[in-house]
Amino acid sequence: MTVPRIGSARRRASAETPPLAADARPRLASGVVFEEAAHGEGWIATFHGVPSARMSGTIVELLTAMDGHTALRDLRARFAASESEESFGQLIRRLSAAGFLGDDARLPPGRLSYRPPFTLQVATLRAPALFGGMNRLLLPVPPRVLLWVVAVLLSGGILAAIAQAGELRNALTRPIALPGLVVVVVVLSLLTLLHECAHGLTLTRFGGSARRAGFMLFYLTPAFFVDVTDGWRLRDRRQRIAVALAGPAVHALAAAVALLAALLLPQPAVHEVLLLVAVSCVGVVLLNLIPFVRFDGYIALMSAVDEPNLRVRAMRDGADFLARILFGGRRSSMHLERWWSVPFGLASLVAPAVLVLFAIARAVRALAGGGPILGLLVVTLEAVVVLVAVSLLAKALLRIFRSGVSRLRVISVCALLLATIVTAGAFIPVPVTATLGFVARDDGVVLVQAAQNVDVDVPAGAHVVLTSSGILANDRVGDAVARPRRPTPTEAPLDALLPVTAAGVSVPAVVVARLEVAEEAGNLPPAGQARIELGVRNLWQTLWTTGVTMPLSLPGSGK
Repeated sequence: MTVPRIGSARRRASAETPPLAADARPRLASGVVFEEAAHGEGWIATFHGVPSARMSGTIVELLTAMDGHTALRDLRARFAASESEESFGQLIRRLSAAGFLGDDARLPPGRLSYRPPFTLQVATLRAPALFGGMNRLLLPVPPRVLLWVVAVLLSGGILAAIAQAGELRNALTRPIALPGLVVVVVVLSLLTLLHECAHGLTLTRFGGSARRAGFMLFYLTPAFFVDVTDGWRLRDRRQRIAVALAGPAVHALAAAVALLAALLLPQPAVHEVLLLVAVSCVGVVLLNLIPFVRFDGYIALMSAVDEPNLRVRAMRDGADFLARILFGGRRSSMHLERWWSVPFGLASLVAPAVLVLFAIARAVRALAGGGPILGLLVVTLEAVVVLVAVSLLAKALLRIFRSGVSRLRVISVCALLLATIVTAGAFIPVPVTATLGFVARDDGVVLVQAAQNVDVDVPAGAHVVLTSSGILANDRVGDAVARPRRPTPTEAPLDALLPVTAAGVSVPAVVVARLEVAEEAGNLPPAGQARIELGVRNLWQTLWTTGVTMPLSLPGSGK
Protein backbone atom coordinates (compact mmCIF):
# COMPACT_ATOMS: atom_id res chain seq x y z
CA MET A 1 0.00 0.00 0.00
CA THR A 2 1.33 3.43 -0.91
CA VAL A 3 1.25 5.91 1.97
CA PRO A 4 -0.53 9.06 0.76
CA ARG A 5 1.24 12.39 0.52
CA ILE A 6 -0.86 14.37 2.92
CA GLY A 7 -0.43 18.07 2.31
CA SER A 8 -2.57 20.75 3.87
CA ALA A 9 -1.09 23.93 5.26
CA ARG A 10 -3.96 24.12 7.72
CA ARG A 11 -3.75 20.46 8.88
CA ARG A 12 -0.32 19.68 10.14
CA ALA A 13 0.26 16.08 11.06
CA SER A 14 1.19 15.72 14.71
CA ALA A 15 3.95 13.38 15.79
CA GLU A 16 2.09 12.93 19.10
CA THR A 17 -1.10 11.51 17.57
CA PRO A 18 -1.86 8.42 19.70
CA PRO A 19 -2.17 5.06 17.94
CA LEU A 20 -5.65 3.55 17.52
CA ALA A 21 -6.38 0.15 18.97
CA ALA A 22 -6.96 -2.77 16.62
CA ASP A 23 -10.62 -2.89 17.60
CA ALA A 24 -11.13 0.86 17.05
CA ARG A 25 -13.81 1.79 14.55
CA PRO A 26 -12.76 5.03 12.82
CA ARG A 27 -15.09 7.15 10.74
CA LEU A 28 -14.25 9.32 7.73
CA ALA A 29 -14.47 12.98 8.75
CA SER A 30 -17.36 15.01 7.49
CA GLY A 31 -16.60 17.39 4.64
CA VAL A 32 -14.05 15.05 3.03
CA VAL A 33 -14.69 14.38 -0.65
CA PHE A 34 -12.56 12.47 -3.14
CA GLU A 35 -12.23 13.64 -6.72
CA GLU A 36 -10.58 11.64 -9.48
CA ALA A 37 -7.60 13.52 -10.89
CA ALA A 38 -7.37 14.32 -14.57
CA HIS A 39 -6.41 11.47 -16.90
CA GLY A 40 -6.77 8.93 -14.11
CA GLU A 41 -3.66 10.11 -12.26
CA GLY A 42 -4.80 9.14 -8.75
CA TRP A 43 -7.29 10.95 -6.56
CA ILE A 44 -7.48 14.32 -4.80
CA ALA A 45 -8.91 14.55 -1.28
CA THR A 46 -10.65 17.83 -0.49
CA PHE A 47 -11.93 19.38 2.75
CA HIS A 48 -15.10 21.31 1.98
CA GLY A 49 -13.90 21.78 -1.59
CA VAL A 50 -10.31 22.72 -0.70
CA PRO A 51 -7.70 20.35 -2.22
CA SER A 52 -5.64 18.81 0.56
CA ALA A 53 -3.86 15.66 -0.65
CA ARG A 54 -3.14 13.42 -3.60
CA MET A 55 -3.53 9.73 -2.90
CA SER A 56 -3.88 6.36 -4.53
CA GLY A 57 -7.14 4.60 -5.22
CA THR A 58 -6.40 2.00 -2.50
CA ILE A 59 -6.16 4.72 0.16
CA VAL A 60 -9.41 6.24 -1.08
CA GLU A 61 -11.12 2.85 -0.80
CA LEU A 62 -9.71 2.40 2.72
CA LEU A 63 -10.95 5.81 3.88
CA THR A 64 -14.33 5.34 2.24
CA ALA A 65 -14.74 2.03 4.10
CA MET A 66 -14.25 3.78 7.46
CA ASP A 67 -17.92 3.98 8.44
CA GLY A 68 -17.60 3.94 12.21
CA HIS A 69 -18.64 0.28 12.39
CA THR A 70 -15.74 -1.64 10.84
CA ALA A 71 -12.78 -2.41 13.13
CA LEU A 72 -9.25 -1.51 12.13
CA ARG A 73 -8.12 -5.13 12.17
CA ASP A 74 -10.79 -5.95 9.58
CA LEU A 75 -9.78 -2.92 7.46
CA ARG A 76 -6.14 -4.03 7.54
CA ALA A 77 -7.08 -7.57 6.54
CA ARG A 78 -9.15 -6.23 3.67
CA PHE A 79 -6.90 -3.49 2.27
CA ALA A 80 -3.38 -4.04 3.62
CA ALA A 81 -2.92 -7.68 4.53
CA SER A 82 0.69 -7.62 3.29
CA GLU A 83 1.61 -4.60 5.40
CA SER A 84 3.06 -4.95 8.90
CA GLU A 85 0.95 -3.88 11.83
CA GLU A 86 3.42 -1.07 12.57
CA SER A 87 3.34 0.26 9.01
CA PHE A 88 -0.45 0.15 8.89
CA GLY A 89 -0.66 1.85 12.29
CA GLN A 90 1.63 4.62 11.09
CA LEU A 91 -0.59 5.18 8.06
CA ILE A 92 -3.70 5.42 10.24
CA ARG A 93 -1.98 7.90 12.58
CA ARG A 94 -1.02 10.10 9.63
CA LEU A 95 -4.55 10.00 8.24
CA SER A 96 -5.96 10.86 11.65
CA ALA A 97 -3.47 13.66 12.29
CA ALA A 98 -4.24 15.16 8.88
CA GLY A 99 -7.92 15.41 9.80
CA PHE A 100 -9.34 12.64 7.60
CA LEU A 101 -10.78 10.71 10.56
CA GLY A 102 -13.36 11.86 13.08
CA ASP A 103 -16.09 14.45 13.00
CA ASP A 104 -14.04 17.53 13.83
CA ALA A 105 -12.88 18.49 10.34
CA ARG A 106 -12.28 22.24 10.29
CA LEU A 107 -14.09 24.50 7.92
CA PRO A 108 -11.95 26.24 5.31
CA PRO A 109 -10.99 29.87 5.94
CA GLY A 110 -13.72 32.42 5.24
CA ARG A 111 -13.78 36.17 4.85
CA LEU A 112 -11.92 36.72 8.10
CA SER A 113 -9.39 34.18 9.32
CA TYR A 114 -6.52 34.04 11.77
CA ARG A 115 -3.51 31.78 11.47
CA PRO A 116 -1.14 31.58 14.43
CA PRO A 117 1.04 33.20 15.42
CA PHE A 118 0.71 36.54 13.59
CA THR A 119 -1.29 36.24 10.37
CA LEU A 120 -4.71 37.86 9.99
CA GLN A 121 -6.50 37.66 6.63
CA VAL A 122 -9.43 39.68 5.31
CA ALA A 123 -10.65 38.15 2.06
CA THR A 124 -13.36 38.16 -0.56
CA LEU A 125 -14.94 34.84 -1.53
CA ARG A 126 -15.78 36.19 -5.00
CA ALA A 127 -12.20 35.70 -6.16
CA PRO A 128 -13.13 33.02 -8.73
CA ALA A 129 -15.53 35.40 -10.47
CA LEU A 130 -13.06 38.30 -10.28
CA PHE A 131 -10.19 36.34 -11.80
CA GLY A 132 -12.50 34.74 -14.33
CA GLY A 133 -13.57 38.18 -15.52
CA MET A 134 -9.97 39.41 -15.73
CA ASN A 135 -8.98 36.30 -17.64
CA ARG A 136 -11.67 36.95 -20.26
CA LEU A 137 -10.31 40.47 -20.76
CA LEU A 138 -6.81 39.25 -21.52
CA LEU A 139 -5.87 38.56 -25.10
CA PRO A 140 -4.83 34.94 -25.62
CA VAL A 141 -1.08 34.80 -26.17
CA PRO A 142 0.67 31.57 -27.24
CA PRO A 143 2.95 30.37 -24.40
CA ARG A 144 5.98 30.29 -26.71
CA VAL A 145 5.49 33.92 -27.72
CA LEU A 146 5.06 34.92 -24.07
CA LEU A 147 8.26 33.15 -23.09
CA TRP A 148 10.19 34.89 -25.85
CA VAL A 149 8.90 38.31 -24.76
CA VAL A 150 9.87 37.58 -21.16
CA ALA A 151 13.33 36.36 -22.19
CA VAL A 152 13.99 39.45 -24.33
CA LEU A 153 12.90 41.86 -21.59
CA LEU A 154 14.94 40.09 -18.90
CA SER A 155 18.02 40.02 -21.13
CA GLY A 156 17.61 43.73 -21.87
CA GLY A 157 17.22 44.44 -18.17
CA ILE A 158 20.45 42.59 -17.35
CA LEU A 159 22.36 44.55 -19.99
CA ALA A 160 20.84 47.82 -18.72
CA ALA A 161 21.91 46.94 -15.17
CA ILE A 162 25.49 46.33 -16.30
CA ALA A 163 25.53 49.63 -18.16
CA GLN A 164 24.27 51.48 -15.07
CA ALA A 165 26.26 49.66 -12.40
CA GLY A 166 27.75 52.89 -11.04
CA GLU A 167 24.39 54.67 -10.90
CA LEU A 168 22.83 51.67 -9.16
CA ARG A 169 25.48 51.79 -6.45
CA ASN A 170 24.95 55.50 -5.94
CA ALA A 171 21.20 55.03 -5.67
CA LEU A 172 21.68 52.46 -2.92
CA THR A 173 24.15 54.48 -0.87
CA ARG A 174 22.51 57.91 -1.06
CA PRO A 175 19.42 59.15 0.78
CA ILE A 176 16.29 59.31 -1.31
CA ALA A 177 14.18 62.42 -1.76
CA LEU A 178 10.93 62.25 0.19
CA PRO A 179 8.66 62.56 -2.91
CA GLY A 180 10.68 59.84 -4.61
CA LEU A 181 10.31 57.57 -1.58
CA VAL A 182 6.53 58.02 -1.72
CA VAL A 183 6.53 57.10 -5.42
CA VAL A 184 8.68 54.01 -4.79
CA VAL A 185 6.38 52.82 -1.99
CA VAL A 186 3.26 53.33 -4.13
CA VAL A 187 4.79 51.56 -7.15
CA LEU A 188 5.98 48.62 -5.05
CA SER A 189 2.53 48.32 -3.45
CA LEU A 190 0.89 48.19 -6.88
CA LEU A 191 3.45 45.63 -8.07
CA THR A 192 2.72 43.48 -5.03
CA LEU A 193 -0.95 43.57 -5.97
CA LEU A 194 -0.08 42.59 -9.57
CA HIS A 195 2.22 39.87 -8.18
CA GLU A 196 -0.69 38.21 -6.37
CA CYS A 197 -3.06 38.74 -9.31
CA ALA A 198 -0.55 36.94 -11.53
CA HIS A 199 -0.84 33.86 -9.32
CA GLY A 200 -4.64 33.91 -9.55
CA LEU A 201 -4.78 34.64 -13.28
CA THR A 202 -2.27 31.91 -14.13
CA LEU A 203 -4.22 29.38 -12.09
CA THR A 204 -7.46 30.49 -13.77
CA ARG A 205 -5.86 30.27 -17.23
CA PHE A 206 -4.93 26.63 -16.52
CA GLY A 207 -8.46 25.78 -15.47
CA GLY A 208 -8.14 26.15 -11.70
CA SER A 209 -9.92 28.51 -9.35
CA ALA A 210 -8.43 31.00 -6.87
CA ARG A 211 -10.82 30.56 -3.95
CA ARG A 212 -9.96 33.62 -1.85
CA ALA A 213 -8.07 36.86 -2.30
CA GLY A 214 -7.58 39.85 -0.08
CA PHE A 215 -5.41 41.70 2.37
CA MET A 216 -3.49 40.35 5.33
CA LEU A 217 -1.14 41.22 8.15
CA PHE A 218 1.71 38.73 7.78
CA TYR A 219 3.88 38.87 10.92
CA LEU A 220 2.68 42.45 11.43
CA THR A 221 3.57 43.33 7.82
CA PRO A 222 0.74 44.38 5.47
CA ALA A 223 0.50 42.35 2.27
CA PHE A 224 -1.91 41.07 -0.37
CA PHE A 225 -2.62 37.38 -0.88
CA VAL A 226 -4.37 34.97 -3.23
CA ASP A 227 -5.32 31.42 -2.21
CA VAL A 228 -4.14 29.07 -4.99
CA THR A 229 -4.46 25.75 -3.15
CA ASP A 230 -6.73 24.69 -6.01
CA GLY A 231 -3.52 24.33 -8.00
CA TRP A 232 -3.24 20.77 -6.68
CA ARG A 233 -6.03 19.88 -9.09
CA LEU A 234 -3.72 20.65 -12.02
CA ARG A 235 -2.34 17.40 -13.40
CA ASP A 236 0.77 18.92 -14.96
CA ARG A 237 3.55 19.80 -12.54
CA ARG A 238 4.79 22.44 -14.95
CA GLN A 239 1.48 24.24 -14.64
CA ARG A 240 1.67 24.20 -10.85
CA ILE A 241 5.24 25.55 -11.03
CA ALA A 242 4.08 28.29 -13.41
CA VAL A 243 1.36 29.32 -10.95
CA ALA A 244 3.97 29.62 -8.17
CA LEU A 245 6.50 31.55 -10.28
CA ALA A 246 4.00 33.89 -11.94
CA GLY A 247 4.28 36.35 -9.05
CA PRO A 248 8.10 36.64 -9.01
CA ALA A 249 7.97 36.93 -12.81
CA VAL A 250 5.94 40.15 -12.43
CA HIS A 251 8.61 41.71 -10.21
CA ALA A 252 11.42 40.45 -12.48
CA LEU A 253 9.79 42.01 -15.54
CA ALA A 254 9.10 45.22 -13.63
CA ALA A 255 12.79 45.41 -12.67
CA ALA A 256 13.83 44.93 -16.31
CA VAL A 257 11.40 47.58 -17.57
CA ALA A 258 12.53 50.04 -14.86
CA LEU A 259 16.20 49.52 -15.78
CA LEU A 260 15.51 50.01 -19.48
CA ALA A 261 13.41 53.10 -18.77
CA ALA A 262 16.21 54.53 -16.61
CA LEU A 263 18.50 54.47 -19.65
CA LEU A 264 16.01 56.53 -21.62
CA LEU A 265 15.05 58.96 -18.83
CA PRO A 266 18.23 60.58 -17.48
CA GLN A 267 16.43 63.19 -15.34
CA PRO A 268 18.04 62.75 -11.86
CA ALA A 269 14.84 62.43 -9.82
CA VAL A 270 13.13 60.05 -12.25
CA HIS A 271 16.36 58.12 -12.84
CA GLU A 272 16.84 57.56 -9.09
CA VAL A 273 13.28 56.38 -8.54
CA LEU A 274 13.46 53.93 -11.45
CA LEU A 275 16.74 52.46 -10.21
CA LEU A 276 15.40 52.03 -6.67
CA VAL A 277 12.25 50.37 -8.01
CA ALA A 278 14.43 47.99 -10.03
CA VAL A 279 16.66 47.12 -7.09
CA SER A 280 13.65 46.62 -4.81
CA CYS A 281 12.00 44.33 -7.36
CA VAL A 282 15.16 42.24 -7.69
CA GLY A 283 15.25 41.96 -3.90
CA VAL A 284 11.62 40.80 -3.88
CA VAL A 285 12.39 38.15 -6.51
CA LEU A 286 15.43 36.82 -4.64
CA LEU A 287 13.53 36.76 -1.36
CA ASN A 288 10.55 34.99 -2.91
CA LEU A 289 12.74 32.29 -4.44
CA ILE A 290 14.19 31.18 -1.08
CA PRO A 291 12.89 27.60 -0.78
CA PHE A 292 13.31 27.31 3.00
CA VAL A 293 10.49 29.74 3.83
CA ARG A 294 6.89 29.50 2.67
CA PHE A 295 7.42 31.83 -0.25
CA ASP A 296 6.85 31.27 -3.96
CA GLY A 297 10.16 29.44 -4.43
CA TYR A 298 9.08 26.87 -1.87
CA ILE A 299 5.69 26.42 -3.55
CA ALA A 300 7.45 25.90 -6.90
CA LEU A 301 9.80 23.31 -5.38
CA MET A 302 6.91 21.55 -3.67
CA SER A 303 5.08 21.39 -6.99
CA ALA A 304 8.18 20.25 -8.90
CA VAL A 305 8.80 17.25 -6.62
CA ASP A 306 5.05 16.67 -6.12
CA GLU A 307 5.39 16.59 -2.33
CA PRO A 308 2.56 18.49 -0.61
CA ASN A 309 3.34 19.96 2.81
CA LEU A 310 7.01 19.49 1.97
CA ARG A 311 8.46 22.01 4.40
CA VAL A 312 6.52 20.93 7.48
CA ARG A 313 7.40 17.28 6.93
CA ALA A 314 11.07 18.06 6.32
CA MET A 315 11.18 20.27 9.42
CA ARG A 316 9.83 17.39 11.49
CA ASP A 317 12.54 15.14 10.10
CA GLY A 318 15.14 17.79 10.95
CA ALA A 319 13.70 18.24 14.44
CA ASP A 320 13.63 14.46 14.97
CA PHE A 321 17.29 14.30 13.91
CA LEU A 322 18.26 17.00 16.42
CA ALA A 323 16.21 15.32 19.16
CA ARG A 324 17.91 12.01 18.47
CA ILE A 325 21.39 13.58 18.55
CA LEU A 326 20.78 15.72 21.65
CA PHE A 327 18.29 13.75 23.69
CA GLY A 328 18.65 10.18 22.49
CA GLY A 329 15.22 9.94 20.94
CA ARG A 330 14.40 6.76 19.12
CA ARG A 331 14.78 6.64 15.35
CA SER A 332 11.42 7.17 13.70
CA SER A 333 10.31 6.72 10.14
CA MET A 334 10.84 9.69 7.83
CA HIS A 335 7.95 12.07 7.29
CA LEU A 336 9.43 12.94 3.88
CA GLU A 337 10.95 10.05 1.95
CA ARG A 338 13.73 12.09 0.34
CA TRP A 339 17.47 11.83 0.99
CA TRP A 340 17.66 15.59 1.48
CA SER A 341 14.79 15.78 3.96
CA VAL A 342 16.93 16.34 7.08
CA PRO A 343 19.25 19.06 5.67
CA PHE A 344 16.29 20.78 4.01
CA GLY A 345 14.36 20.60 7.28
CA LEU A 346 17.26 22.02 9.28
CA ALA A 347 17.67 24.85 6.79
CA SER A 348 13.92 25.51 6.99
CA LEU A 349 14.20 25.76 10.77
CA VAL A 350 17.10 28.23 10.59
CA ALA A 351 16.16 30.38 7.57
CA PRO A 352 13.17 32.24 9.11
CA ALA A 353 15.24 33.15 12.17
CA VAL A 354 18.06 34.47 9.97
CA LEU A 355 15.68 36.57 7.88
CA VAL A 356 14.00 38.03 10.96
CA LEU A 357 17.32 38.84 12.66
CA PHE A 358 18.62 40.49 9.47
CA ALA A 359 15.48 42.61 9.20
CA ILE A 360 15.65 43.65 12.86
CA ALA A 361 19.36 44.51 12.59
CA ARG A 362 18.71 46.65 9.52
CA ALA A 363 15.80 48.40 11.23
CA VAL A 364 17.93 49.15 14.30
CA ARG A 365 20.69 50.59 12.11
CA ALA A 366 18.39 52.64 9.90
CA LEU A 367 16.27 54.09 12.72
CA ALA A 368 18.93 54.34 15.41
CA GLY A 369 19.15 58.12 15.17
CA GLY A 370 15.42 58.76 15.02
CA GLY A 371 14.79 59.11 18.75
CA PRO A 372 12.61 57.13 21.15
CA ILE A 373 9.45 57.11 19.04
CA LEU A 374 11.00 55.24 16.14
CA GLY A 375 13.14 53.33 18.64
CA LEU A 376 9.99 52.13 20.38
CA LEU A 377 8.84 50.59 17.10
CA VAL A 378 12.16 48.71 16.80
CA VAL A 379 11.99 47.45 20.40
CA THR A 380 8.38 46.34 19.89
CA LEU A 381 9.39 44.29 16.86
CA GLU A 382 12.24 42.78 18.87
CA ALA A 383 9.87 41.88 21.69
CA VAL A 384 7.48 40.17 19.26
CA VAL A 385 10.36 38.13 17.82
CA VAL A 386 11.49 37.08 21.30
CA LEU A 387 7.98 36.05 22.34
CA VAL A 388 7.50 33.98 19.18
CA ALA A 389 10.90 32.32 19.67
CA VAL A 390 10.11 31.45 23.29
CA SER A 391 6.72 30.04 22.26
CA LEU A 392 8.27 27.88 19.53
CA LEU A 393 10.98 26.59 21.87
CA ALA A 394 8.40 25.76 24.53
CA LYS A 395 6.31 23.80 22.02
CA ALA A 396 9.42 21.97 20.80
CA LEU A 397 10.41 20.96 24.34
CA LEU A 398 6.87 19.83 25.09
CA ARG A 399 6.90 17.67 21.97
CA ILE A 400 10.26 16.19 23.00
CA PHE A 401 8.96 15.40 26.49
CA ARG A 402 5.97 13.59 24.97
CA SER A 403 8.13 11.57 22.58
CA GLY A 404 9.21 9.16 25.32
CA VAL A 405 12.84 10.23 25.80
CA SER A 406 14.43 10.43 29.24
CA ARG A 407 13.22 13.58 30.96
CA LEU A 408 16.37 13.67 33.07
CA ARG A 409 18.49 13.73 29.91
CA VAL A 410 16.34 16.44 28.36
CA ILE A 411 16.64 18.62 31.47
CA SER A 412 20.38 17.96 31.75
CA VAL A 413 21.10 18.74 28.09
CA CYS A 414 18.95 21.89 28.15
CA ALA A 415 20.65 23.07 31.34
CA LEU A 416 24.08 22.43 29.80
CA LEU A 417 23.17 24.28 26.59
CA LEU A 418 21.72 27.22 28.55
CA ALA A 419 24.78 27.42 30.79
CA THR A 420 27.09 27.28 27.76
CA ILE A 421 25.19 30.06 25.97
CA VAL A 422 25.06 32.28 29.07
CA THR A 423 28.75 31.75 29.82
CA ALA A 424 29.85 32.29 26.23
CA GLY A 425 27.80 35.49 26.02
CA ALA A 426 29.42 36.78 29.20
CA PHE A 427 32.97 36.28 27.89
CA ILE A 428 32.72 36.90 24.13
CA PRO A 429 34.05 40.42 23.48
CA VAL A 430 32.04 42.49 21.02
CA PRO A 431 32.89 46.00 19.80
CA VAL A 432 30.06 48.39 20.68
CA THR A 433 29.09 51.17 18.32
CA ALA A 434 26.41 53.84 18.28
CA THR A 435 24.93 55.28 15.08
CA LEU A 436 24.22 59.01 15.21
CA GLY A 437 24.38 61.65 12.50
CA PHE A 438 26.83 64.26 11.33
CA VAL A 439 26.35 67.67 9.77
CA ALA A 440 29.03 69.59 7.86
CA ARG A 441 28.63 73.27 8.70
CA ASP A 442 30.66 76.39 8.00
CA ASP A 443 32.30 76.19 11.42
CA GLY A 444 33.16 72.51 11.11
CA VAL A 445 31.62 69.05 11.32
CA VAL A 446 29.44 68.22 14.31
CA LEU A 447 27.92 65.07 15.71
CA VAL A 448 24.14 65.24 16.22
CA GLN A 449 21.52 63.13 17.91
CA ALA A 450 17.71 63.28 17.90
CA ALA A 451 16.47 66.09 20.12
CA GLN A 452 14.74 63.71 22.55
CA ASN A 453 18.12 62.49 23.83
CA VAL A 454 19.96 65.20 25.75
CA ASP A 455 22.32 63.03 27.84
CA VAL A 456 24.53 61.20 25.39
CA ASP A 457 27.99 60.41 26.73
CA VAL A 458 30.39 60.44 23.79
CA PRO A 459 33.87 59.25 24.86
CA ALA A 460 36.60 61.82 24.28
CA GLY A 461 38.83 60.79 21.40
CA ALA A 462 36.42 58.11 20.21
CA HIS A 463 36.92 56.97 16.63
CA VAL A 464 34.04 57.90 14.34
CA VAL A 465 33.33 56.38 10.92
CA LEU A 466 31.46 58.77 8.62
CA THR A 467 29.15 57.22 6.03
CA SER A 468 26.49 58.27 3.60
CA SER A 469 22.90 57.88 4.74
CA GLY A 470 21.83 55.38 2.10
CA ILE A 471 18.37 53.96 1.71
CA LEU A 472 19.70 50.39 1.36
CA ALA A 473 23.43 50.65 2.01
CA ASN A 474 26.05 53.05 3.38
CA ASP A 475 29.20 54.28 1.67
CA ARG A 476 32.17 55.17 3.88
CA VAL A 477 33.14 58.79 3.28
CA GLY A 478 35.73 59.48 5.98
CA ASP A 479 37.00 59.06 9.54
CA ALA A 480 37.02 61.44 12.45
CA VAL A 481 37.80 61.81 16.16
CA ALA A 482 35.07 62.92 18.57
CA ARG A 483 35.60 65.91 20.88
CA PRO A 484 32.61 65.96 23.25
CA ARG A 485 30.88 69.23 24.09
CA ARG A 486 27.93 70.31 26.16
CA PRO A 487 24.69 69.22 24.38
CA THR A 488 23.36 72.15 22.37
CA PRO A 489 19.96 72.29 20.62
CA THR A 490 20.09 72.81 16.87
CA GLU A 491 18.31 72.05 13.61
CA ALA A 492 19.67 69.27 11.38
CA PRO A 493 18.85 68.13 7.83
CA LEU A 494 16.51 65.15 7.69
CA ASP A 495 19.17 62.89 6.16
CA ALA A 496 21.42 63.36 9.19
CA LEU A 497 19.02 61.12 11.13
CA LEU A 498 17.13 59.18 8.43
CA PRO A 499 18.02 58.03 4.87
CA VAL A 500 15.56 60.56 3.41
CA THR A 501 16.02 64.10 2.10
CA ALA A 502 13.48 66.89 1.85
CA ALA A 503 14.35 70.34 0.53
CA GLY A 504 13.98 73.00 3.18
CA VAL A 505 13.02 70.50 5.88
CA SER A 506 15.03 70.26 9.08
CA VAL A 507 14.37 68.42 12.34
CA PRO A 508 15.19 69.26 15.96
CA ALA A 509 18.51 67.76 17.04
CA VAL A 510 21.23 68.10 19.64
CA VAL A 511 24.91 68.69 18.94
CA VAL A 512 26.83 66.35 21.24
CA ALA A 513 30.39 66.59 19.88
CA ARG A 514 32.69 68.30 17.46
CA LEU A 515 34.42 66.06 14.93
CA GLU A 516 38.03 66.37 13.84
CA VAL A 517 37.90 64.90 10.35
CA ALA A 518 40.95 63.17 8.93
CA GLU A 519 42.60 65.08 6.10
CA GLU A 520 42.28 62.18 3.65
CA ALA A 521 38.49 62.23 4.00
CA GLY A 522 38.09 64.69 1.13
CA ASN A 523 34.78 66.42 0.49
CA LEU A 524 32.07 65.25 2.87
CA PRO A 525 28.35 65.31 2.02
CA PRO A 526 26.34 67.99 3.88
CA ALA A 527 24.96 65.31 6.23
CA GLY A 528 25.16 61.59 6.84
CA GLN A 529 25.49 58.86 9.43
CA ALA A 530 28.27 58.61 12.01
CA ARG A 531 29.21 55.31 13.66
CA ILE A 532 31.00 55.85 16.98
CA GLU A 533 33.16 53.22 18.61
CA LEU A 534 32.21 52.99 22.31
CA GLY A 535 34.66 50.31 23.37
CA VAL A 536 34.33 46.57 23.93
CA ARG A 537 31.67 44.82 25.98
CA ASN A 538 30.45 41.27 26.32
CA LEU A 539 27.77 39.89 24.02
CA TRP A 540 24.86 40.32 26.44
CA GLN A 541 25.78 43.93 27.22
CA THR A 542 26.12 44.65 23.52
CA LEU A 543 22.73 43.14 22.67
CA TRP A 544 21.01 45.14 25.40
CA THR A 545 22.76 48.37 24.47
CA THR A 546 22.24 48.14 20.70
CA GLY A 547 18.84 46.44 20.82
CA VAL A 548 17.09 48.34 23.62
CA THR A 549 18.99 51.26 25.13
CA MET A 550 20.14 52.96 21.94
CA PRO A 551 16.90 52.61 19.92
CA LEU A 552 14.92 54.08 22.82
CA SER A 553 17.50 56.87 23.25
CA LEU A 554 17.39 56.48 27.00
CA PRO A 555 19.38 59.00 29.04
CA GLY A 556 22.91 57.84 29.52
CA SER A 557 22.65 55.30 26.71
CA GLY A 558 26.17 55.97 25.68
CA LYS A 559 27.58 55.07 29.05
